[in-house]
Amino acid sequence: MSTTRPPAYQRLAELLIGARVAMALRVVAEHQIADHLATGPHTAEALSRATGLPARTLHRLMRGLADMGVFAETAEGRFANTDVSAYMRTDATPSLRDMILILNDDALLQGWQQLPAALQSGASSFAAANGMSFFQYIAADPTRSATMGKFMAGIYGPEGPKIAAGYPFGRFTTLIDIGGGQGHILAEILQQHPALQGALFDLPSTADVARQFLAGQGLSHRCDVLAGDFLHAVPRGYDAYLIKSVLHDWDDEQAVQILRQCRDAMPSHGRVVVMEIVVAPGKPLGHPHPMIDLEMLVTYGGKERTAQEFATLFSRAGLALEKVLPITDSFFSVVEATPS
Repeated sequence: MSTTRPPAYQRLAELLIGARVAMALRVVAEHQIADHLATGPHTAEALSRATGLPARTLHRLMRGLADMGVFAETAEGRFANTDVSAYMRTDATPSLRDMILILNDDALLQGWQQLPAALQSGASSFAAANGMSFFQYIAADPTRSATMGKFMAGIYGPEGPKIAAGYPFGRFTTLIDIGGGQGHILAEILQQHPALQGALFDLPSTADVARQFLAGQGLSHRCDVLAGDFLHAVPRGYDAYLIKSVLHDWDDEQAVQILRQCRDAMPSHGRVVVMEIVVAPGKPLGHPHPMIDLEMLVTYGGKERTAQEFATLFSRAGLALEKVLPITDSFFSVVEATPS
């Protein structure tokens, strides 16, 4: 595939058809085509037998995606995985298959069709289009919930070792993961810092899953699992309050509310340790953070934030920004705060 940059009009055309490419990727993910190609190149006829899609039109789909660099087409008319499509395999690390399914879900696309309304109001157009929040939509269906769980594990799972090694968690005696989900990141932290006592706090249904996962990791004796709603109260008395990939789901008012709950619960020596994308200037062309920020607006009503925006949130919650520490080889940074 050529590395020559295309003419500007061609680049614009590529951007224009981006939604079509995404929908083609959705079909690939739904039919696990990258998995079928794991053993080597296949013809459209062989893929047709594996997927149930007609060979003639499947060939056209694969040819179109091969032209985009997703797959490779051989001289014999077979199709093979590339280093791009390899990340759609279910056994890839990370696997983006479930991310493709979630981001191309019909309900999310309906929210994006109302992007002008989101830009006008600053509120989630997903909720306006679907009559419920994204979280309510996911929770309403067990299949969607499972897909979302695999999506989160797929993109965040490989970050766990980097996060656990990239910040000095060992200086704390106790740490609680606020909105910690199933506990994958907390498990990595506890395994790399054996003297640390942990806890995870999330909604009751998620806490049940986390309890089982952490027990399976052999961490039940070092990690309590507590249930509740972080918008109303969080457990008291921990040295560090870890908040990973939570604040960006919420608007500023609700983010301040979450931080204030942590401020009210923590001891005077406590720390809030936020792990999120920190938006900064100078990103290369095509860097995903600005578009992720738009996704947070449309789907959640939240936002990705700059260091200054985090400092403002902390100040409103009775906290003071101490430092911003990028995690090596990760898209996350640590934003650390203390009581002001």
